[in-house]
Amino acid sequence: MHEDILKGSKESKQHIGKDTLNLNGTIDPFINFEELLSFYYANVYHQRSVKLKAALLSQIKDTNLDKFIPEYETAKELLYGFALDAELYGNAFLERAGTKTDYYLYHILGYQGRLNKRKEIFQLDTEYNALKMEGHHFKYYSPSGKYYGEPDYLATLEQILTSKKADTFNTAFFDNGARPGYGIIFENSAPSEEQKKAFQEFFSQNYKGYSNAHKSLVLYTGKPKEGAPPSKVRLEKLDGVEDMSFEKLKKVNRDDIIAAHGVPPRLVGVMAAGQLGGGGELIDQLHAFNEIIIKPKANLIQSFFENIGITLEIESIDVTNFKDDSSLIANLVDKQILSQVEAKEILGFNSK
Repeated sequence: MHEDILKGSKESKQHIGKDTLNLNGTIDPFINFEELLSFYYANVYHQRSVKLKAALLSQIKDTNLDKFIPEYETAKELLYGFALDAELYGNAFLERAGTKTDYYLYHILGYQGRLNKRKEIFQLDTEYNALKMEGHHFKYYSPSGKYYGEPDYLATLEQILTSKKADTFNTAFFDNGARPGYGIIFENSAPSEEQKKAFQEFFSQNYKGYSNAHKSLVLYTGKPKEGAPPSKVRLEKLDGVEDMSFEKLKKVNRDDIIAAHGVPPRLVGVMAAGQLGGGGELIDQLHAFNEIIIKPKANLIQSFFENIGITLEIESIDVTNFKDDSSLIANLVDKQILSQVEAKEILGFNSK
């Protein structure tokens, strides 16, 4: 009894912060994991950056993780999913099934993972019911939450969304025949209700799509009253967004997104003038990326697994082993960090 009282007196009285406490005792993160998942599919440079870091963080040099996973899965597969969730959500969850000494680890999809105030693990089902299970939670530190971490790119969600809206705008533009918006202007007359209906039908049905190209609309103003000025009708282009502004906007957003991830732009397909070929610029960029971004993250992941009884040493890329960018890229392909298509793109070769 005395121990229970003492234990209760040592429990924190702090508020949970920006996270949300549910009636069932689970805590929802201050960032919506499902929205972060949708952002993953919204921008190619964002997705490539997440996958690149996950691939680098799942290069295994030594581990006994294979002893603690089912035979149908490999240590690399589990670690890649774990690392990708960590980069995408700032959090990663593992289920632990079995006894204290004889158990298997299973990857819990990041957007399904939840905690309670005791930091016990829960998984949300499709109806958002929380299933309690034994397991482990990993996070990158966040100044905004006590229970959940945050990913590197959180400051660029607006840029990802804006670029997606620009793509949606362009899609709608081509769906509407790739023509700017126009207004029908009547001078000294007014269209009849029948004409208004005809305009709506024409622009909603006959004005869209390549199959309706070159179709015409005939407009009548009617005979003006005696002594009245002549009636006129014209099409007037409405104010629109210039193509160049979209191009500049998407480039600025792209650069912000890549910078937030800290990845060398060339490794996600962004080429600057004079960077093509097999020089050594990429070697220098990857060295800095390794030292500043990847190694600190790898140390955190290794410490996490060590704390749960798993030996793990993540292999880093030693750029001093390569004489030029071409040999480095070939090595990244061999390690399945880059695809052959991506490698050709980075080296400036035609991938067709």
